[in-house]
Order: sequence, then structure tokens, then C-alpha cells
Amino acid sequence: MENRVGGKVAIVTGGSGGIGMATARALARDGFRVMLSDITADRGASLAKELGGDFRTADVTKEADIEGLVSDTVREFGRLDVMVNNAGIVGATGRITEIAAAEWSHSMAVLLDSVFLGMKHAARVMQEAGRGGVLLATTSIAAHRTVGGHPYNAAKHALTGLIRSVATDLSVDGIRVNGVAPGFTMTPLSSQFHDSDEKARARLSELNSLGQVIEPEDIAAAFAFLASDAARNITGQEIIVDGGWLECMNRPGVFNRQ
Repeated sequence: MENRVGGKVAIVTGGSGGIGMATARALARDGFRVMLSDITADRGASLAKELGGDFRTADVTKEADIEGLVSDTVREFGRLDVMVNNAGIVGATGRITEIAAAEWSHSMAVLLDSVFLGMKHAARVMQEAGRGGVLLATTSIAAHRTVGGHPYNAAKHALTGLIRSVATDLSVDGIRVNGVAPGFTMTPLSSQFHDSDEKARARLSELNSLGQVIEPEDIAAAFAFLASDAARNITGQEIIVDGGWLECMNRPGVFNRQ
């Protein structure tokens, strides 16, 4: 393994899912020792073993679990350099008049509160170490367009604000804070939603102005870049990986010659 980052350590939450697993692989290829985490071991534990890292179960909505995850990582690997807050869910759906308060609260706990907790406890150990660090979060094109349920859209909008404010707060500590906003990405959830991989790929390519399918590895590449020293002067930002959906899907006719 090419150790381009000098044995730095990263945590990836939501590590049993498509984007989390792809991000762990990308960081490991760049030389990071990776601590994967999810609410259940599922596929994440075997991947962690394959990558020479480790795995911890954690409920990202519980502060004690997040604090323990960070502490265990530092205890095992001796440091923490990157925290990728990737865990998420679809959240409550339906009309605003139909969503129960408990459903709203749980959705926001997973989608927004978990990132606050991850940033809080990772930043503490980074401040103590005095080496700077990187805090990352999975945001979404839902921060820019209405593409999900009410709590999902609200949480993703809030995340962009949280990233900016925490970046400002922690800049004096040399800690960078950024997000990656996936577009319509090919994940196991996509296959379930569209009934099959084939149908999912066909639909997702239609939602990409470049005519391609966004893979988890495309999102992981953005995270790996932001985690690296190549992004050392980037903070408070969000990389949108959507195949041009936000900007290019309504291509005006004036671009065509008459």
C-alpha cells in the first residue's frame, strides 16, 4: 500500500453501506488506517479486516456511542486525523400533515444531530493533539433542490450551514471542515427503490447530464481528495458530485445552432 499520508487515521461512519465502504477503500489506498462504524456489523466488519483497520458498532444518534468510537480509535491507533460523518437514512416521508413528531425527531437525529456529535468529539481530540485535522460530512443535492422527504431536505440544508460555521470556528485550530454532496448514486438502496440493478442504472443514467451512472467510488474519490493534503487550503466548502444534474439538466435550446 502506498502510504502517501504517513499513517494517518480516519473514521468512517455508515461503514456498512455503499458510499461508506467505498470511502474506506479509497482512504486505505491512500495510506490511512481506517476505523469503520455502523449500527450493525453487517459487511463493514469484514471490510475493515480486509483493509487492516477495525470496526466498531455505534448508534450515531447517541453521544456516548460517538464519544466511545472516537476514544476507541485513538486508543487503538494512537491518533485521529479525519472524521467522515457519512451515516444516514431516507428519513420520514409523506406530506407535512402526515409526519409524526417522533418520526421527524428520529430522522433529524440520524441525518443532522449525528454530524454535530461526530464533529464535536473528533474536534476535541484533534485540538488536544495540536496537529489540525479534517472533518467531513455527506451532504446532498437535497441541500439545493427538493429531492427527498421533509426532514431529509431540512437536514441536508442545515448541514451546509453547520459545515460553514464549524469551519469558521475550527480554522484557528488548523481543522478543515467540508462536505460532499452526492447526486443520484448507485447504491443498494437505489436497487431496492427501482426493483433491480438494471432498472436503477437505466434511471440513474437518465438523471445524469453526462449520461453516466454515479458510483459510490465517485463520491469516495471526492472524500479522499478533501482528506488529503492536496486540499489543505479548502475549508467550509461542499463538492457536488451529481453528474451535472443541478446545473445542466435543463439545457436551453439557444445552445443549439439553428
